[in-house]
Amino acid sequence: MYLLADIGNTRVKLAIFEKANLPICYKAIEHSNALDLVNALNDVKKDYDCIDGVFYSSVSLKVNDLFESSVEDCFSMKPYRVMHNDIKLKDNLYKPKDAVGIDRILSTYASIKLEGYNDKDKYASIVIDMGTATTISIMLSDFTFLGGMIISGTKTSYQALSNITSLPYYEIGPIESIPNPVNNNIKDAIMSGAIYNTIGTVNYAVMETKKYIKNKYNIKSKIFLTGGISNLRLLKCKVYPFLVLQGIYFNMISNK
Repeated sequence: MYLLADIGNTRVKLAIFEKANLPICYKAIEHSNALDLVNALNDVKKDYDCIDGVFYSSVSLKVNDLFESSVEDCFSMKPYRVMHNDIKLKDNLYKPKDAVGIDRILSTYASIKLEGYNDKDKYASIVIDMGTATTISIMLSDFTFLGGMIISGTKTSYQALSNITSLPYYEIGPIESIPNPVNNNIKDAIMSGAIYNTIGTVNYAVMETKKYIKNKYNIKSKIFLTGGISNLRLLKCKVYPFLVLQGIYFNMISNK
């Protein structure tokens, strides 16, 4: 039994994996509150006391020391930070190779492992991760990472708008559904605009990415959604909410 963690720009995602590629327990905590992280780890320990190892990936370096010390205090073991060299790729075309977010490599890797792959049916995996930033990442089914693009996340673009205009800022809670496009108050108009901005941008970006892949490699593309607001299903594609954690699982546990 293993504890895996994905430290993002805003949240820490914790999951327990055993012998399958789906977590048997999952928690997401805002990492701005250290006490919440400690309490979440203690809750995991209370429910799962036979942890054989802890692995984590991170794109928020400021949280790493807190996470590592909290894990050591709670489980009396040092967590292993998953780095680019731990991921079993054929190639990584990013320049420099370790400049790409580790979460983008892990999520695209996991999408291919979950979908299956063979030499006769090559394809490109396009993963849209909808978090603090919306990233579009592409990996060929032979595990060659191509790159992609980085777009402001829905809440990030909404916050930026209020920072540089006279429009007020409203705290946004969980985004549970696609809003009405016609709004008669400032708050709903801004929130709706941010969400539809994401929808339009992602749809067009994916369309152009698929066209590029077809022209350059003459293969089809498969689209996957993950991340904070992947529940909105902005595209007709598969939704895998735990791709980064599953990427850690496939590289650090199931391949051993």
